[in-house]
Amino acid sequence: MQVREATRKDAAQILAFIRAKAQFDRELGVFTGELGANEEALCGHLFGPRPLAFVLLAGDADRTVGYALYYFRYSSYRGRPSIWLEDLYVEPHARRQGVARLLMSRLASLAKAANCTHIDWVASAKNEQALSFYRRLGAEAVAEPADSITLRIDPGQFA
Repeated sequence: MQVREATRKDAAQILAFIRAKAQFDRELGVFTGELGANEEALCGHLFGPRPLAFVLLAGDADRTVGYALYYFRYSSYRGRPSIWLEDLYVEPHARRQGVARLLMSRLASLAKAANCTHIDWVASAKNEQALSFYRRLGAEAVAEPADSITLRIDPGQFA
């Protein structure tokens, strides 16, 4: 299993992952909106002259089974960037095989290389398996509104 940076030719696969994650979130009851993503928008926003976000893909030579979509933020007070993890998704058949850990490890490496202070993301409070996984990585809850939990991990302390 390897992790690589997505390219424009991966737009259809990225969109398929976004749709699968949206369906997963619908089943949890945490997403009820309309999905507005399409390949054209993804190409422009992820692979245009000034990318707004980035994608890591995990898989082997035969199949891609997971993705992480993230972007950098900047704190004027800290004078350093951080990463916001927007999506982390692994196909159901490939879960519990280390794919999400590989994606998070690569994300932590990117964060360290960019001198980021931390990586943040939101997880559904209903997704107990994911929360357990994130805690095993060393993530800590920094905010807990009713249905979601904002998690944070220091890339230098990644477990």
